[in-house]
Amino acid sequence: ALQLCAKAGLVKLGHVAIDGTKIKANASKHKAMSYGRMSETELRLKQEVEALLQQAEETDAAEDAKYGKDKRGDELPEELSRRESRLKKIQQAKAELEKEAQEKAEQERAEVEAKLAAQGKGREDGQEAAWPRAANSRTGAGSSRRQGTA
Repeated sequence: ALQLCAKAGLVKLGHVAIDGTKIKANASKHKAMSYGRMSETELRLKQEVEALLQQAEETDAAEDAKYGKDKRGDELPEELSRRESRLKKIQQAKAELEKEAQEKAEQERAEVEAKLAAQGKGREDGQEAAWPRAANSRTGAGSSRRQGTA
């Protein structure tokens, strides 16, 4: 049996050293096979495989007759597949719109930053900033409302 296992590539023959360690074995006389029992089991397993393949062929033929040759029977209903494709198109359009909005926001941000950089450069040259002063600042015209005179 060991030679058969070696030929099947299940074990390698080599040196084994034993140091007295107790190891629980998992050998079973019910699973250990003689050559004759191996032949019987091989024949039985071949018959089981053939039976399973025959059953699969019969099931395949029955499904072909019921659903059609190229269908499996678990396809989506036409209505659901249409809605699913519409959902995909909507999601794709939504993603494109979000991308365009993000690009536009980035472009506007770059323009504002460029404008601010140009204004900052102008202040360094001694020029006044182009921003208008707030009408309701503490020293401006809107302070009468805070003092209680409307």
